[in-house]
Amino acid sequence: MNMTNIADKQQQVEKMGIFFEKLGYSPMAGRVFALLLVAEPPYMDFYAIQEFMKASKSSISNAIKILTTHGIVDYITFSGDRKRYFRINTKIWYGTIKEREQKGTEMNTMLEEVLEMRADSKDLAFNEDLQKIIDFQTYMTDGMQELIKKWEAKYE
Repeated sequence: MNMTNIADKQQQVEKMGIFFEKLGYSPMAGRVFALLLVAEPPYMDFYAIQEFMKASKSSISNAIKILTTHGIVDYITFSGDRKRYFRINTKIWYGTIKEREQKGTEMNTMLEEVLEMRADSKDLAFNEDLQKIIDFQTYMTDGMQELIKKWEAKYE
């Protein structure tokens, strides 16, 4: 898709922004993230982001703060230019994906502790459902670990 048409770019940013909202980002953070994904070159200064989004300085500032706090966005500077240019930090983003897999293991540990606490429960169906969740999470985590190893071997 050629992103030279501003209307196409706005439509794509809106579509992706809604998706990122569903993942837990604030509406503006989701849209700024989306904008930086389609930006050409792949970075933009604060005022260019604000102009594209037609939003207040504070809303853009808050969105950038959220994204930089999570490490998904960082900034670069260029010699002789006092502006900061924001961009997607692809290395941290990749690490964040791997980190989510590790959180699945932590979740299982906690759920197993919950099951131990519920050992005397009369609601066996609930305990069985929790066990199914643990089993599924273990299956997913083991599979992700194997996929990550294969993926990393591909780029070594």
